[in-house]
Amino acid sequence: MVSFFSWGSSSKSDSDTPKPQECINTILPPQPPSQPPQLAQQFASQDNTNLKLFCGGLAFFALSLYITRRATIRRRLACMPPFYSSSVYFQPNVNGAMEAFEALNLATINVISFSMMASGGVMCALNVNSLEDMRKVMRGSLEGVAAGKSDEELEKEVAEWVSSVLGDRFDKQLEKEKAKKRTVDPKEETS
Repeated sequence: MVSFFSWGSSSKSDSDTPKPQECINTILPPQPPSQPPQLAQQFASQDNTNLKLFCGGLAFFALSLYITRRATIRRRLACMPPFYSSSVYFQPNVNGAMEAFEALNLATINVISFSMMASGGVMCALNVNSLEDMRKVMRGSLEGVAAGKSDEELEKEVAEWVSSVLGDRFDKQLEKEKAKKRTVDPKEETS
């Protein structure tokens, strides 16, 4: 039988041949101890999600421009009369609904691809790779307004501000939602 390390049969018995794990251990140097959890978490967050989003958006945008250009050229050529015919008598086949549907699809693809590329570019510029990075950027932009406050405290402040602007109507709606949550929570605990 063909062995892993030698291509022909060998005269050694199976007990004399080294095991693959032993060979690997002799070839490779011993591994250093694993990194502390903070460093491992820091390297895990640097997965360049922003760069992936930008490159994906760039490729998608290039593809959408190619598709749009091809559709435009095809429509322009369909409107041109054949060489030996009069332009007066030429009537191209036109389906308004299908042309409108195609134009809507092309516009949607172009807008989505451009927004994907733009959001990736903004994320690259701000060096944002995760939701935590975005929170740090947003908290830094508040310039001390939210310093040292938790998300719950900030939500309460926003709710108070909105209730002061909108008045009693918002308070009534907020109370209804709180009552609905109170009635839903005991049902979830029993099931």
